[in-house]
Amino acid sequence: MNTWVKRAMIVAGAGFAASLAAKALLRQSRWINWPGKRVIVTGGSRGLGLCLARKLVSEGADVAICARSAAELEVAGRDLAELAHTSRVLAQVCDVRNRQHCESFVQEVCRQWGRVDVLINNAGIIEVGPLDSMTEEDFQQSMDTHCWGALNMVQACLPTMRQQEAGRIVNVASLGGKRAVPHMLPYAASKFALVGLSNGLRTELAKENILVTTVCPGLMRTGSPRNAIFKSQHRKEYAWFSIGDSMPLFSINADSAADQILLACQNGDPEAVIAGPFNFTSFLAALAPGWTTELLSLMDRGLPEMGGIGQRAARGYESFSSWSPSWLTRLSDQAAARNNELLPSMQDADRNVLPKQPR
Repeated sequence: MNTWVKRAMIVAGAGFAASLAAKALLRQSRWINWPGKRVIVTGGSRGLGLCLARKLVSEGADVAICARSAAELEVAGRDLAELAHTSRVLAQVCDVRNRQHCESFVQEVCRQWGRVDVLINNAGIIEVGPLDSMTEEDFQQSMDTHCWGALNMVQACLPTMRQQEAGRIVNVASLGGKRAVPHMLPYAASKFALVGLSNGLRTELAKENILVTTVCPGLMRTGSPRNAIFKSQHRKEYAWFSIGDSMPLFSINADSAADQILLACQNGDPEAVIAGPFNFTSFLAALAPGWTTELLSLMDRGLPEMGGIGQRAARGYESFSSWSPSWLTRLSDQAAARNNELLPSMQDADRNVLPKQPR
């Protein structure tokens, strides 16, 4: 081997080692511990949000959760209170689509606890069906929740974070915000918007010591299909979605996902892709984005055609069939029981929702 080649390899190796060391030092300087932190989790009454809140309370953080359903919050609040030894728990009805509700919620947290250290924007809705079954209102609802809702909460929390010259914001987006999954177009479009918003917030707020982390999970076994919205041939749509949600090759345990999300927040990471050790879909999307899009197009050809209830909507629990629930959905069904997705009073959030007001 030529001398200059050896020198180049040595220099490259030294540079790589130095970059790893610098990254480790940077993470160490940014690291935060949970005891005593005041944390807001939106959509914290069930699913992933509840998993995150449980872990935070167990680690000694004070946790304020919000959701649209008072019934969900009552159950989740009791759940968290049982775990809280030194932590405080606050559960309050709040529709993140409404800026005034967000401001009132954050003001109440600050009134009781003095400040907000961490905001986790987790609130979300899922609508499944072919493009022709989706209305303009479906797209608007997804945008209002995932993009405008996240921005409403950020703007409500920024004054207290700026006052203390520190803060963390976690925006739970999705791999669907990087590669659109067929039959979930309103969800994908709004998550793409959230990824852009979150990345932009990171660049503009870092100088103020407010670090924003964009989280992009794949499918997680939270139990959420039961409360998702399905259109067109809704029983078939629910079957493929809930079965996929249960498969370890395509989904990750919700508690494992929560661990990865909270670790990324503690590190102050710019972005975190959340996946299990056997989940190949995220790696395929990163390594071969063009091929991934083509494969998703092929997947679309096998999904249910337009028909059934058309543009009308049915909850997952209204879309059962011989395929789902079944042994194929066992893992997702178990997660639903653990994560507050089952009570009849929670099945239709719109019955317990605060009226949405214009921005």
